[in-house]
Amino acid sequence: MCNLLKRFRPEDPRRLQAFKARIQVLDWGAQDVVNSLSVLFNAVDDLAEAEVQYYYRRRGTRAWISGLARFAAWLFGSVGLLLPLLAGADSALFKGWSQYGYSFLAAAASCLAANSLFGGTDGHIRFVSTQLNLEKLVTASRVRWCQYLSEPHTTQEEIDKGFNIVLTYATELHTTTIVETGRWGEGLLAELAKYRQLIEARSVSGEGGK
Repeated sequence: MCNLLKRFRPEDPRRLQAFKARIQVLDWGAQDVVNSLSVLFNAVDDLAEAEVQYYYRRRGTRAWISGLARFAAWLFGSVGLLLPLLAGADSALFKGWSQYGYSFLAAAASCLAANSLFGGTDGHIRFVSTQLNLEKLVTASRVRWCQYLSEPHTTQEEIDKGFNIVLTYATELHTTTIVETGRWGEGLLAELAKYRQLIEARSVSGEGGK
């Protein structure tokens, strides 16, 4: 069941079904409650570990997009700036090339826009930050759980402490991912609005020049 839980992607609802199947067979009798709490904690811990792996994979994709877009923007921008200078230095050799300078500069701007729209650099930063926050949460929760297991568990208050540790772990796990998703949505909508305004402004400028 543990392997089944890790096999699904973090956004796959079947992970919750696997989580439910894993905990619904637990025995909460006085003699088994600590072992059942350990299984419950490990089930939540597997969910958290799957999230860490997910953001680790996603940050690699975003880093690739960011690197490619920024390199292309630098290349096109450099060519766009150099063409007029080269035409002025040797008009015979670079005759007619200076007119393409603006085209290369526009291509550079498009690469930067693609980096923003597809969450290259911004997405990489967000995914790295979220992964590190999740790793911090996982590490701290595991240490707290080890401390709990080292204590006596003879009273209901001591048993409730175990439930509170697991509940806090699950709550902070989902809070972290929800916050990151909200940041992603806000950033995407903002970039789409900026790009739409740019296109509309260029369109109006082009019509006015006719």
